[in-house]
Amino acid sequence: MREKLTAKAKAAPRARATDSRAPLAAFLGEVLVVCPRCAGPAVSKRRDPAARDTLAPRRLVCRRCGHLQESRPPSVSGLARTGHDDYFRLPLWLATPCCGELLWAFNARHLAALEAYALADLRERRRDPAQGWSNQSLASRLPKWVKAAKNRAEVGRALARLGARLAEAG
Repeated sequence: MREKLTAKAKAAPRARATDSRAPLAAFLGEVLVVCPRCAGPAVSKRRDPAARDTLAPRRLVCRRCGHLQESRPPSVSGLARTGHDDYFRLPLWLATPCCGELLWAFNARHLAALEAYALADLRERRRDPAQGWSNQSLASRLPKWVKAAKNRAEVGRALARLGARLAEAG
């Protein structure tokens, strides 16, 4: 029995992911949302690309119809948990039902980080030598249902749907 397990372990290398300690805000450069005019993919991004403030004014531009909109004063209200962005309060383009919940991503970079961490067989978090343990990283804030091994296949299918939706956005 032990030989079979060892052979199986050698035959199937396990994916490994290490928490990068990047907070969710690190993925807010561009946010893909549903255009309020044509329901196509629109991009919300900072008006000043050099601005790093999460509350910096943003501009929405639709890739299909050219709709242009300036952001209202933002509120960081956690609307993303409901599949909406905080700036324009529009549905996120990359959102899909999964495990009775909603799985979402802001953009391609965010989706790639989710795929790397959620689908890994081995997930690691390391203590920061300067700041100790942190609970603000994307990986540490993922809901338990996303990280649960029993949901890995369904989460994988949902991430694939989001990947197809991303390709549709161009």
